[in-house]
Amino acid sequence: MNNRISQSQKLKLSNRLILSNKMLLSLHLLEQNIMNLEEEVIKFAEENPFLEIDMQPFSKLAKKIKKIEGTDDLMENSGIRIVTLRDHLLAQLYIMDLNEDFERIIDALIDLLDVHGFLTVRIEDISKDLKVPVKKVRAAVEILKTLDPPGIGSMNVKEALKLQTDVPTVKALIDHLEELKDNPHLVMKKLNLSQFEFDEAFKKLRTLNPYPANGFADSVYTGYVEPDILVLKSGNGYVVTTNETFEVKFTSANLYEELLKSENESDRKFAKLLNERANSLIESLNRRRETLIKIGRALIDHEMEFLNGGKIIPLKIAEIAREIDLSLSTVARAVSTKYIRTPRGVHSLKSFFSRAVYSSNNGNVSREWVKEQIMAIISAENRVKPLTDSQIVDIFRKMGIKLSRRVVTKYREELMIPSSKKRRRTC
Repeated sequence: MNNRISQSQKLKLSNRLILSNKMLLSLHLLEQNIMNLEEEVIKFAEENPFLEIDMQPFSKLAKKIKKIEGTDDLMENSGIRIVTLRDHLLAQLYIMDLNEDFERIIDALIDLLDVHGFLTVRIEDISKDLKVPVKKVRAAVEILKTLDPPGIGSMNVKEALKLQTDVPTVKALIDHLEELKDNPHLVMKKLNLSQFEFDEAFKKLRTLNPYPANGFADSVYTGYVEPDILVLKSGNGYVVTTNETFEVKFTSANLYEELLKSENESDRKFAKLLNERANSLIESLNRRRETLIKIGRALIDHEMEFLNGGKIIPLKIAEIAREIDLSLSTVARAVSTKYIRTPRGVHSLKSFFSRAVYSSNNGNVSREWVKEQIMAIISAENRVKPLTDSQIVDIFRKMGIKLSRRVVTKYREELMIPSSKKRRRTC
């Protein structure tokens, strides 16, 4: 049997490798938000003489927005503005279907967040200060924790990190943060993890944000949030475009041609490699732009009610992926860390997607909405005859929403509301 690899097989293997590298680069760039992308591309261009970057001034984008939206107030309408954490949280709060009591409590909780986005004031003290029951404050804190950014309203770094992951091994590492810093090998042995399991968990842990307020104007770390997608009002409709803070171009082709004529074979090979990398970068950026515009257009189609002043209709990533003919993982990467500027403010792309969506008589509702309704139903119950979880299931059924008793129990416990037996009053 001939074990030698033919030239054609080598070529096929090489092409597969190039394709794989192109795909990895494309996926990596898609995952980055505009600020991280800019840093990555600048670094890429510094290492490649065939690329040059033209940084786009703010005025160019503002003029583009002015042309479409017909406004002279460029700074206000650009969306490229300083966004405080409070602004961002209130924008989400005011489109939720909450009663005035909960709005007032959560508004107060937002004011009590420290510079890291943590809520370190005791629940009992907040209850006393606002003159509301402790359990109502706890329920409001749970609602606050469902808002973007992930981890907001946590008591400390560990809680903030845990709210961002469902992976057991990552949560286990979080429980050993102090030891992890000094002796990671000991932690690995304590948790009985293989080297591969430990490395994978640690890699995921490093992607989490220990301080939820990072990225906002009132954070001690960074200055502003910048949207990747812009939804602009144009006549009776909307236009989607991407926020282009830079433009990547090829430098003069003369340099490449000169290097190809070089007598030194290694120079020629190096020139071809750099040229391939330059092409891959530009192709990946174009693909990223096309993907974001597709997602933006799909959001417009589904969120007209929100754009016209109503509530956000919760969507499923799988549903949008099917509509725009992309894989679920591609869409998930695209929305993970990005923001969208709409006529109703700047929002996290993730805020349009719910982890759980239920059908109702009035369309889809989100997991968060269901939890709010459970809280409202229990708040209005007869305390002498409090509602059981099964009775709450029946109330939702009349609203056209099918929930299991187990789901109601799970959401009630997440809201820190005791069982009906413990809520019962004797008189």
